[in-house]
Amino acid sequence: MKKTIHLSPENYIGKGLHRKCYIHPEDPFKCIKINYNIGADIETNREVKYYKHLLKRQISWECLSKYYGSVDTDLGIGHVYDLIRDDDNSISISLENYLKQSLNAHELNELTTALINLKKALLNDRIITMTIKSKNILYQRRNCGNRLVIIDNIGNSKLIKIDNYCHFLAKKSINRKWQRFIKDIERENFALVSAYLAKK
Repeated sequence: MKKTIHLSPENYIGKGLHRKCYIHPEDPFKCIKINYNIGADIETNREVKYYKHLLKRQISWECLSKYYGSVDTDLGIGHVYDLIRDDDNSISISLENYLKQSLNAHELNELTTALINLKKALLNDRIITMTIKSKNILYQRRNCGNRLVIIDNIGNSKLIKIDNYCHFLAKKSINRKWQRFIKDIERENFALVSAYLAKK
């Protein structure tokens, strides 16, 4: 019989469109996502199926929060992922919120490098996303080099998921969604996109 994990208000981090996120009470470097509304099951089942596909492929997880399976909680079935923290152990800030800050030249340069590395990692691991949004990306600050980590909206919604297996089509899909992402963040921080385009 599976152990039931108790999630208290102190464990609560925040919520997205369909799921609430909690710090795992037994592991501060993992989080548990719980469905909380109608439509969440479809979203979660699609995402989990794709995560299992990535686990079989043994990707690097350089740009993605790793998935560890399901658990029973007192709030229902939960799914466990890496909780992205900075080197000082604080939970990493979303790219959306980081872009709202006034960034100096050094911070802009570090973020530009992280942006370039995010695209490289997506292409290298052939990771399909529904969309790429700054609110679904965390900016992890590390002594060994900052990185951007996608934490939501992963997977393939196509009926025939041939790009999960075809390298050419996967990269075509990634590049198409990346261009939309760059246009989106240009509205959030024009200086970042200008620096990215000059450096890539």
